[in-house]
Amino acid sequence: MQSLWHELSEELRTLRNRDLFRTLATLEEVRGAEVRVDGRWLACWCGNDYLGLSLHPAVVQAAAEAAARWGAGARASRLLAGSTALHAGLEGALAEFFGAEGAVAFASGYLANLGTLSALAGPRDLVVVDRLAHASLIDACRACRATFRVFPHNDAAELSRILKRHGAAHRAGRRLVVTEGVFSMDGDRAPLAELLNIVRRHDAFLYVDDAHGAGVLGDTGRGSPEEAGVPHEHLLYMGTLGKALGAQGGFVVGPAPLIALLHNRARPFIYATALAPPAAAAALEALRIVREDPAPRARLRRNVERLGARLGVPGSHIIPVIVGPARRACELSEALLARGLLAPAIRPPTVPEGTARLRLSVSALHTDEHIDALASALRELLHPRPL
Repeated sequence: MQSLWHELSEELRTLRNRDLFRTLATLEEVRGAEVRVDGRWLACWCGNDYLGLSLHPAVVQAAAEAAARWGAGARASRLLAGSTALHAGLEGALAEFFGAEGAVAFASGYLANLGTLSALAGPRDLVVVDRLAHASLIDACRACRATFRVFPHNDAAELSRILKRHGAAHRAGRRLVVTEGVFSMDGDRAPLAELLNIVRRHDAFLYVDDAHGAGVLGDTGRGSPEEAGVPHEHLLYMGTLGKALGAQGGFVVGPAPLIALLHNRARPFIYATALAPPAAAAALEALRIVREDPAPRARLRRNVERLGARLGVPGSHIIPVIVGPARRACELSEALLARGLLAPAIRPPTVPEGTARLRLSVSALHTDEHIDALASALRELLHPRPL
């Protein structure tokens, strides 16, 4: 064991020397868009609670009532004693909202991707994934043991060439194209309409992880497909319950055969403890708010526009501030922290080498003062006035 601890210590020393060592910031309290860390209140610019629904009184109350009625945990996997009326209600509401025949809720978005892609693809199949796709998608594509290819970020033309090049070898199998609706580290969108046209021409299917778009984008909050004018039924569609909905978990919606397949083949669904009832109840209530109340989305859009205008960048609820070296990203993060702004450095392997950054995420709970303070600090730190 001592030799193992020595090896691990050497690995950690290497991470420190490369400015890639990470530590946890413990939140002691949350108040709107502010968090208390080490006794200091900081404006938080690194969360994914885009609509602020994790703190909505109705969402919190729904979770509390579910805990009192059903308990803190699910106690079993879904195929045993883990499926409650709350899970059925949540999946029914998700299916109705996204215009699908059914839905499957997973304990996390990571597990939703792993379970769904592993159930859909195998050794006889081909999966082609965007180079900047989330780690859960990369891991899921590798785990399914299909032929694995990567296409340059949002490069529809190269995707078409890859599908054409590998078409003959996979006529008997499925071909899946995998992308994000909103890319988690860059905030840009996938060209869904263009990608859909390409997969149709090549007899393939398009899988969209819309973790950062579901509930946020589109006139009614139905995500990246709605914003792009693409019907959900033309896609394999995944989203999360822990971002815009402010709860926890992930989901996939689709036709009845897909839902039945996931019940029977998605290993993270079959073998993992079910989503906790309080989280399911919170997500269900948050979905009701998204469906009935456009105000949180309107506040988010206003904040996105204000920050984008202050920084002179295109408006998105995810804004990357790319500085290059990991050390520079850490220094910028520390300088913001000294000004009461929490924005941890994002470094490899989360992002490619040479593209370390701050990833700023905007919430409906941010105030004008929060936004103006961040914009002023970034202008000062990134574009200092000459002496």
